[in-house]
Amino acid sequence: MTESTRNRFGFSVFFVIIILISVWILPAAADGVENDDAAKKEENPSLVKIIYGIFGKKFPPSSWELIQGVMQKIQMKLYPPNLDFRSNSDKKNKEEEDKGEKMKEAATRSLEVSKEAIEESARLAGGVVGDVVQKTAEKVTKQSSHDEL
Repeated sequence: MTESTRNRFGFSVFFVIIILISVWILPAAADGVENDDAAKKEENPSLVKIIYGIFGKKFPPSSWELIQGVMQKIQMKLYPPNLDFRSNSDKKNKEEEDKGEKMKEAATRSLEVSKEAIEESARLAGGVVGDVVQKTAEKVTKQSSHDEL
């Protein structure tokens, strides 16, 4: 353990001991004191009242409150708040416009690709039909020449 770690640990332990003493021992000792000391207490508030004044009535926080605090911090890290302050109607209109434009672009691209595919298919079909017609014409001419002989 390094010296700075020891110092921090020692300070933390000292602070916890002071808090425990002020929470449990000082109030228990004050219960047996007469009413004259009660008047003095009002003039000089105890360390516990000072801490309550600083941190609120719930000091030290319960374990459930600590868990809730940790969960809120984790949630803020994972899901940061939305800092877009436009109204919902503005967001929806912009999203709808974007979606409409994207749909138009996609439809245009799809039609262009379909047109190219149809033209290519027609070209190929024309070539195949032309070959078939040519072969049929050759067969017909061969048969007609055989018939004439």
